[in-house]
Amino acid sequence: MRVQLDRFEDRGMAVLLLYPDGREGFDVPRELLPEDARAGDVFEVSFARDQRETGRMAAENKSLLNELLGRDG
Repeated sequence: MRVQLDRFEDRGMAVLLLYPDGREGFDVPRELLPEDARAGDVFEVSFARDQRETGRMAAENKSLLNELLGRDG
């Protein structure tokens, strides 16, 4: 997926638009971008699932739910 940096906002956020159509956008913290990033720059973005962390969070959430519902195990 590619995004284009549209602008920086005063609240420390960067507005990114899906590239090339530019119809959809989203905000990200400015510190996630390279220090020299400028409006108009295009970035390649990818996502990778962290299976280990996903499993750990599922187990933690299940444990918390069981605790709230007064269930054992």
